[in-house]
Amino acid sequence: MAELCDVYDIKGNKTGEVFMRGDPLKEGQYQLASNIWIFNSNYQVLIQKRSHLKRSAPNMWSTHGGSVSAGETSFQACIREAFEEIGIILRAEAVKPLVMDIGEKLIMDNYIVFQDFDISSAVLQKEEVSEIKWVSLDELKDMVIRNEFYKHRELSDVIDYINKHRIENNKS
Repeated sequence: MAELCDVYDIKGNKTGEVFMRGDPLKEGQYQLASNIWIFNSNYQVLIQKRSHLKRSAPNMWSTHGGSVSAGETSFQACIREAFEEIGIILRAEAVKPLVMDIGEKLIMDNYIVFQDFDISSAVLQKEEVSEIKWVSLDELKDMVIRNEFYKHRELSDVIDYINKHRIENNKS
């Protein structure tokens, strides 16, 4: 089914135009996407293996997220995508903005949340996800080195956030 998306400028502002997802964007136009990093109370991150049906990076491990639909915010999209892809209902009040990453024709808003989730209760969207698992940050770094984890330039921001979170929680 065709998905309409808003067009953004390089600063992340809506231009008032929309486009059909998959259609090429003009010079100076950007698509907005959303990404959620889900951590449990043991500081493990929940990752998903992208379906073999995906056009980009099939069978690669990644976090959860996708395109922001027309009229939707990136915050709403990260919550929707996590539910659609793996069946997790994120506690919206616990989701925090992390970092915005600007690439070629794409603005990626990254979010982070601490929430335990029993992966045995997951409902995977088969055309998007083939499996999920919890991994430590060290395991994730190794996966990046082995080129098993789909490009996430914001990984250092995630690690910094987690380290600060650990320090703050050890003080209390």
